[in-house]
Amino acid sequence: MARRGKGSAGAWTNMVLGSGNSTPLRALSLIAAALLLAGCALNRAGSQEVSAALERQAQQACSVARAYADGRASASAPTPATQPGPGAEPLTRLRDYLLLALQQNPDILAAQETAHAAAAKVPQVTALPDPMLETRTLPTPYMLADGSQFFILGVSQQLPLPEKLDLAGRMALEETRMALAELERARQRVIAEVKRTYFQLYVIDRTTEITLENKEVLRGLIEVARNQVAAGKRSQEDLLRAQLELLNLESELIELRQRRTTAAAMLNALLNRSPATPIPRLVDFDLRRVEAAVTELFARAGEVNPELKRFERQIERDRQAVRLAQLAYWPDINLGFEWMLMEPRAAFRPPRDPETGMRPAADRMSEEGSDMWAINFSFNVPIWLEKIEAGIREARRRLAASTHAYVAARNTIYFQIADALARVRAQQELADLFATSVIPQARQAYEVSRASYMVGAADFQFLVENWQKWLRFRIQYHRAVGEVERSVADLEQAVGSSIVEARQLGGS
Repeated sequence: MARRGKGSAGAWTNMVLGSGNSTPLRALSLIAAALLLAGCALNRAGSQEVSAALERQAQQACSVARAYADGRASASAPTPATQPGPGAEPLTRLRDYLLLALQQNPDILAAQETAHAAAAKVPQVTALPDPMLETRTLPTPYMLADGSQFFILGVSQQLPLPEKLDLAGRMALEETRMALAELERARQRVIAEVKRTYFQLYVIDRTTEITLENKEVLRGLIEVARNQVAAGKRSQEDLLRAQLELLNLESELIELRQRRTTAAAMLNALLNRSPATPIPRLVDFDLRRVEAAVTELFARAGEVNPELKRFERQIERDRQAVRLAQLAYWPDINLGFEWMLMEPRAAFRPPRDPETGMRPAADRMSEEGSDMWAINFSFNVPIWLEKIEAGIREARRRLAASTHAYVAARNTIYFQIADALARVRAQQELADLFATSVIPQARQAYEVSRASYMVGAADFQFLVENWQKWLRFRIQYHRAVGEVERSVADLEQAVGSSIVEARQLGGS
């Protein structure tokens, strides 16, 4: 890289000093034109990349919602969600909340503005420094033969090495790409948080419904126990135990209402809505199957994970910074023009010769003074080598630090993928076990014990224990379904895309 920088600087020197028929002024004009054209190209690149990224994300919003659609919802393409107005159908599906969050979440909007701000930096660093206008007024005019000089007007322009401006622009462009990666990272994080909160609410709603159903079942058991006590077949203890279980269900419902209020406020915050905005009962959600190899997910994350993309852009920016630091050995030039106002004086007329009566001949150039002008040329002399070398060392260290940070982030992401995938598979197996074996057997055990209790073949404690198991297993099933989807949210956030996209990649 050092030789490249030296060659570019050598071409710069040849253009300034001139070679062959070239003149310094012509060379400087060409350099200024090249600087302006290069800056304009980089400026357009930054703005175009931001606009293209925002347009692409807007187009992906519906596909993101479709990939996360609930299992019992229709497969039609989702439409952009809006705030429900008075009389409008409330939002109950996950896809609706995802679309609304992608449109309104303040973290996403802030990241969009940050990307625009980063793109606006490109034209700032690629532009030439402001020209300098200088005036000088001489209290005592400078006396010349043809007039007096007392006012000077000058203008100068610093012309940095063209590659310095180009590298500065490329660094700013990489920072723009870093901001776009942060924007995508914010989107993925919001999507995951909406999913996690949604399924927290889902589990609370299903738990509440099951608890209310079992409350009615328990009331039936209380009535059975009361009849048994009235008939003298059972003791008062059975009735008291049943009433105590009913009070326990009431306390659980109170806790569930509090947890739902908290989760609803969290979801509303992600949607940029008032915490008091009501969240209706969420629709049922079937257990989703996730079949993806961990190697496929690693490959997908290496391609699309926004955190890794950000570090890749950061490494490229630091590479450009090393090249820019190496160019500090080469000077920048300053080109100026001065105009000097000349106040003409009366033409010099020699006295007559007393003998001949004639005036001797005089130089007619002294008859009228004219304004003067000059072209100034200067450049800085980079002689403080220790400062330059320290800047190069700093840039190289930053590049090495960014490389190590990339490796650390990749290792963390790979761990998160492996951990989340293991949790998904474990919770899927657990949900299948509850649905196919545990819950049916628990219900059968409860029904048998209830029938036995009514004929006096079983005690009430055994009946209550079987009822509690049936209740607990039904709740645990829905918790497993919710945990599957919450773990899927963690997995997709670590990968940087939906599981459907990752599976398509692995099958291609």
